[in-house]
Amino acid sequence: MPEYHTADLILRSDNIFTADSDELFSGYIVINHGVISAILANDEDISSWRGPTTHFRDLGERLICPGFCDNHTFFTGYMSMHRGVDLSATNTSAAALLLLKKAEQDLPAGKSLYAWGWSAAQWGALPASTELDDAFPCRPVVAINSDKSYCWMNQAAIARYGFTPDDCSAESRVHLLTEMLNDAGQVKEELRAFMAMLATRGITAIKDVCFDDAPALLDAWAGLEANDELSLRVSLVSEPVASAANFTFARQARDHFHSDRLRFHGFKFMVDGVIADYTGDMLQPYTDRPHTHNEKPVDYALLRQQVLEADRLGFNCCLNAEGDAAIRHCIDIFAECHRANPPRVRHHALSDLECPHPDDIPRLAALGLSAEVYAQILLLNQSASDAYMRERGGEAREKQFFNYAALFNAGVLVTIGTDLPLFIPSIPDAIYAACCRHFADGSPPEGWYREHGMTRTQLLKAWTINAAVQHGMGAQTGSLAVGKRADIAVFDRNLLTCADDEVRNARVVLTLMDGRTTHDVL
Repeated sequence: MPEYHTADLILRSDNIFTADSDELFSGYIVINHGVISAILANDEDISSWRGPTTHFRDLGERLICPGFCDNHTFFTGYMSMHRGVDLSATNTSAAALLLLKKAEQDLPAGKSLYAWGWSAAQWGALPASTELDDAFPCRPVVAINSDKSYCWMNQAAIARYGFTPDDCSAESRVHLLTEMLNDAGQVKEELRAFMAMLATRGITAIKDVCFDDAPALLDAWAGLEANDELSLRVSLVSEPVASAANFTFARQARDHFHSDRLRFHGFKFMVDGVIADYTGDMLQPYTDRPHTHNEKPVDYALLRQQVLEADRLGFNCCLNAEGDAAIRHCIDIFAECHRANPPRVRHHALSDLECPHPDDIPRLAALGLSAEVYAQILLLNQSASDAYMRERGGEAREKQFFNYAALFNAGVLVTIGTDLPLFIPSIPDAIYAACCRHFADGSPPEGWYREHGMTRTQLLKAWTINAAVQHGMGAQTGSLAVGKRADIAVFDRNLLTCADDEVRNARVVLTLMDGRTTHDVL
């Protein structure tokens, strides 16, 4: 074969998971100009592909997979957890104040002071806002804690940003995050660090949520693409927070961002709240609060109006719903989209889906809706005894929570997100929680309703080919096939066969995006 047909890179392994098949394959992946040129068995001759510049890597029994897609990330949330003064090593609020005062010396007048990483458990108590008021009477100071549940902030910060210390969800902090995004140089550096971190996890694609129009963030992503610095594929979605969905902006974003590395995907809408704190919308009352279905009413009429219009204009929508009542309302709205608007290829989804009613799962499949689940979610609970599902739902409804098997059995397209920074993506952790069905401490030994979990093969497909299909990129990425882009992740062991108690030790050792190395520790 002429030299110009020889490969740039050949990978060999005894364990290749293509995602187009459930079976592992032993052989070679041949890559040229960022594309998979051939997939050959071990007994096939590869000499025609090997030239003087071909890089050959024998990976032994390491597992080769398609690159993974985190289908629900918030770069802005991650940014806010790493911007400013690191307080993670402090043991008291007094020690933190010393670091904050030192950092202030380098700030111009009027500029806010940001910090992150402190822990009330480490400090012994929540800090008093008056400490910051006394130390910083005029300069806004915001310090978010390590689990993102509380912001230590002074009155100047409350006045500027319009949220309070114990109401500091990302949506509540929208004005603060917008301010942070206006530092263009800092944001680009943080995006580079964000992409590098994701590469260490084998992530080659994300669906990233921005609030409202977020022009500064979109400009930063576009600048990285223009400089050929994007090391993962980014599908952008807009979550209306400060105002209703901006369809003029969405049309412009769709026209501008449509490459195979950076594209505008559509909208995300928050629906209900969190079942754990009684704001998830339930069909039947909470078992431990029998007089309430939901302590935070949902404006379904407004949601319906915005989703119908988005669908009419050809945009994809992801609705974030936890409770079975909220999920049912969302499915009803999507069903109306099919009746009211002309037929087209739709990539609508529901995310979170903690507790879908069994009657509604076949409806998801019938409408072609994707289920975007947080596969690491059980790890939020330290142990089975700490979990809230039975307490909130009762013994009968407990089985509805996180029933992934029911989704797969019904033919629903399941994808996986992390709600990053809620979780940092980890395929081994996802296997431990969603397949082995263990909580953080390993309980229960037999797995929590293990029969409701995913198989490991299903999980790998959800992270890869299913996500690519949901993004409209299934012909280009998501599996290892001739002609597809060479987005690849390699683990140090076979995730499909390693023991439950060893799987969390697995590590990504090599990541490629478009055939280019983005992470390599071999």
